[in-house]
Amino acid sequence: MRFREQQDDARRATQRLLALFVVMLLGLIVAVNGLLWAVWWGLWKLLGFEFDSLPPLFFETNTAVVLMFVLGGAWVELGRLREGGGAHVAEWAGGRLLTDPQELSERRLLNVVDEMALASGLPRPQVYVLEREDAINAFAAGWSPESSVVAVTRGALQRLTRDELQGLVAHEFGHIHQGDLRLNMQLLALVWGLSLVHGYGHSLIEADDNGQRSGVGLLIGPVFIAAGLLGWLAGEVLQAAVSRQRELLADACAVQFTRSRDGLGGVLRKVWHQMRQHEDQLTRVPARLLAAMLLQAPADWLKTHPPLPERLRRLYGRGMEPLPAPVLATDREPDEAYRPTPPALTTMGATMAAPIAYAVPMAEHPAPNPEPRAVTDSDERDAIERLSRLNGPGELRATILALLLTPGSQRERRAWRDETKGLSTADALRTEVKKLGPAVRLPWLEALLKRVSHASLTDRQQLMESARRVMAADGQVRPIDRLHLLLLRKQLGEAQAMKPSTDAHNDMAQLSLHTLRQIARLTAFLARLLPEGEAWYTSVMKPWLKEESLPPCEAPDADGLVHALQEVQALPWMLKPVLVRAWLDAAMLHKAAGALAPETADALRLAAALLDSPLPPELARHYVEPAAA
Repeated sequence: MRFREQQDDARRATQRLLALFVVMLLGLIVAVNGLLWAVWWGLWKLLGFEFDSLPPLFFETNTAVVLMFVLGGAWVELGRLREGGGAHVAEWAGGRLLTDPQELSERRLLNVVDEMALASGLPRPQVYVLEREDAINAFAAGWSPESSVVAVTRGALQRLTRDELQGLVAHEFGHIHQGDLRLNMQLLALVWGLSLVHGYGHSLIEADDNGQRSGVGLLIGPVFIAAGLLGWLAGEVLQAAVSRQRELLADACAVQFTRSRDGLGGVLRKVWHQMRQHEDQLTRVPARLLAAMLLQAPADWLKTHPPLPERLRRLYGRGMEPLPAPVLATDREPDEAYRPTPPALTTMGATMAAPIAYAVPMAEHPAPNPEPRAVTDSDERDAIERLSRLNGPGELRATILALLLTPGSQRERRAWRDETKGLSTADALRTEVKKLGPAVRLPWLEALLKRVSHASLTDRQQLMESARRVMAADGQVRPIDRLHLLLLRKQLGEAQAMKPSTDAHNDMAQLSLHTLRQIARLTAFLARLLPEGEAWYTSVMKPWLKEESLPPCEAPDADGLVHALQEVQALPWMLKPVLVRAWLDAAMLHKAAGALAPETADALRLAAALLDSPLPPELARHYVEPAAA
């Protein structure tokens, strides 16, 4: 899924629709003034007089009345919505606040919410369970990220796998991240204000306590009724259109946060199956009123959500079928006891939350210990805390270079000392880096490079040159060093990747023979880093290249590697995860007993980062991510 491009498309569409709200309000003002002018002109003609002039401030008064009802009513309604807050909405919908989970599914939900808070960099919202709802659904509510809540139905807890629950929660975090909670409330208030114009017209033609009706009211009341009704209908249609775009944006955010399309994809396929079976109805939740907040709302003429087939096509690049949603066995996917997220550690200009290792089962290719190593060792915990408090560009540079050192290489260590000369804390930082386990090192390298990417071009170039000198100090550049250097070039802006193709297909067989051979060259290079590399290479490429067209497993030189990488970076967005998945599946097939070796996982993670591809969940679980808030 081209999630970043789809995020940009959804934002632009939202801006256009919001501009239409302004145009609609202006149109309502013009319509009211025009109709009242026609009534005034008709009244003069009916009485047999020549039309002379309008009353003083005729248009100004009419405009002020419309704005008073629309904007004033919206302001009052917005205050009422803000006062209630997300917790009020969740309780009104029959939700139960989840604080001390006892059931396995509830512990899993809180763990997933914590994970998505770390992945999105958002505060952890309160979590509610909608006990009486068997349909798969969820919503987020609140005025701001700090006051937001996430509510999930009991059906979702019982019928979704852990990966699917992550996709569901990540979708709701997408709404919070993009400011949809506030936007929804503002649009609700504006539509309410538009409805007041219609209500004002009714009040003008109603009889008073004595049963009398005003003649003037009978003349101008229908004008406000007609204009207000049209304005309210237009507001409802535009609000629904905005909601559809925000749903697509939240879908793209879910892929970004989980680095997988299969989690949310599985949720939508199961919801689609429930809709076909008429099992998607909500019994307690006021679905009509909360339609714009729900993961999927009941179908009606407003259509606040895009059709599920369209959402799935955007996720997968092709049509998908519904997926049955039976109640899963409670012991099918064990989860650890719930542990609240620790407080964030504030650093210079950034806040980095202390990472938590979550015990996540493998959905495919089970291994005895596929989870990242839990952060329980006190030395590693101290090292992570120290890295969270790096002070200044010198410490950042020294730490990045220390993370690139080849273990045991005395020459590289001496080169590192030369590059960090004059920094009093350099040795202490290298000591902290040595305490980090394999599940932590590469994620921290990527996080620190992201921070350095905001430095000046001169500083970034100097860091690149220092890294080259350190890695070449022992007279050789290992294959993993090549990948590290390519990552530095990409992250620090020294080289620009080719613009990917905009094709949406995900069939490798549609690629040209030239492109497939470039993929083979890149795969042959990675084979140097994997056990049984040649057999792994053959497993990856054989489904796409006939035996007579399959090049031998010969790694390209440095220039050939860069050229092959540029060709693969230009693949359609949908094909990159397919390629990374093929690499991982072949690695799982040829690995020894147990989890992937750290060297293999690092090589695949680096390759995925170079392609801007999401990590498959099975690979992502080998790491503990430092989450930036």
